[in-house]
Amino acid sequence: MSASREKKTRQERGSDFVSAKDLKAREEQRANRRTTVIFTVCAVLFVAAVVAMFLWNSGVFQRKAAAASVNGQNYSVSDVAYYYYNGRANALNSNTDLDSNSSLRTQEYTASEDYATWYDYLADQSVRYLATAQLTAKAAKDAGFTGGSEVEDTVSETMDSLKSSAASQGYDVGNYIKAIFNGLVSRSDFENSLRTAALAEAYTNYKADAANYSDDELNAAYDADPNTYSMVSYESLAFVNSNYATEAVEATETTPAVEADDGSAAAKAAAEDALAAYREGKSLEHLAGELNGSYTNTSTLYGSGSDMLEWLFDDARKDGDSAVLDYSYYGYSMGSVVVVFHGKERADFHAVNVRHILVEDEATANDVLAQYQAGEQTEEAFAALAQEYSTDNADNGGLFENVYVGQMVKPFENWCFDAARQPGDTGIVQTDYGYHVMYFISTNDAAYWQQMAATKLANDWAQSLSEGIETSLLDGMKYIDR
Repeated sequence: MSASREKKTRQERGSDFVSAKDLKAREEQRANRRTTVIFTVCAVLFVAAVVAMFLWNSGVFQRKAAAASVNGQNYSVSDVAYYYYNGRANALNSNTDLDSNSSLRTQEYTASEDYATWYDYLADQSVRYLATAQLTAKAAKDAGFTGGSEVEDTVSETMDSLKSSAASQGYDVGNYIKAIFNGLVSRSDFENSLRTAALAEAYTNYKADAANYSDDELNAAYDADPNTYSMVSYESLAFVNSNYATEAVEATETTPAVEADDGSAAAKAAAEDALAAYREGKSLEHLAGELNGSYTNTSTLYGSGSDMLEWLFDDARKDGDSAVLDYSYYGYSMGSVVVVFHGKERADFHAVNVRHILVEDEATANDVLAQYQAGEQTEEAFAALAQEYSTDNADNGGLFENVYVGQMVKPFENWCFDAARQPGDTGIVQTDYGYHVMYFISTNDAAYWQQMAATKLANDWAQSLSEGIETSLLDGMKYIDR
């Protein structure tokens, strides 16, 4: 997740503190983008540091040597190198302690005891990604799935980007590819691997599309685990330990020593007092100001690992049920929270896709909207303004896809899910984070629970596809990252 997306996820959800919900959102975003893990081609390959790192040589004999076996079928050095050097470039970009001028065979891998060096790790991962792409592409071909324009567009756009990058470095595209891959991948090798990866990705996207499953298949997934495809509405009032914590004080001649207190007992006592006051007729929203708690009135999807979510999704819950529970964020206990359950229902709403431009004041928001209205009034034009003016998610043109109920703060959410909302609608929404100039893109065709069910079915399919895969590294691996 990008820094801007992380910021948005945390900001726009307001005071929603449930770690499982954050994790659920991340899982869904990853699943909606791709369920087959394949190294990104354009994002990490075309950097000058990678080109400068390798001296080109023909590699014609090394390329054809057998480097790996997948279920008894051998794959060449060029097949594995396509994934390995993608991974190598990505590792160098994200780990500043790695030496780009040395082989990863000599650099210790400390993230897991399963691998001694970075080469060991990337060699293993490369063969796994190769196996996943090859098996998924084979399944697509067996099903008569070609990917059509999606595959061709991916190949064309990637090659165009590659040619542009090659020209900027003074290479023709063939030699540029050889330089990047240390002479182990030719242009034709690259295009073949790229096309296989693109087909695998397109078929994975196809399998995750709810439109490609029958009602019976989707309903069966729902019936097997209704909570996963449902959401609850609730109120909460949280009390954070840190607000009550005290530091240790050393003893003096006149005062005794005071031990440090993390505030957990006081936070829980405050929550208990709030619950008692609520049950006597006071509202949680009123008590938030009176007792200095953090109030939320929202909806949430199901997620495991949170006491609060387990309590909310318990089949025994009835409207008005209330309790004091652990207040946690990403598995870390932060205090205590009063929770009031209001209802549970299947997630029948349809997620939406929007863009926004976040600015600090209303005058700037009006000015930005006026610029949009005076221009071409297209989504692309709005995205360009977001890149210029937005203080959040600007790099992505303010884009948020698959926005679901309960994800954003109420004013933002209310605008997105207005029943009258139409593609191309614009507006200004004020939240605690500033003024959002809004652009509505579309409403997803499938209900949100159907999207989740399709993703679950696609993941089950992908898992079954990869079960029992046998891989091994062969002698040709000696030519990679020497």
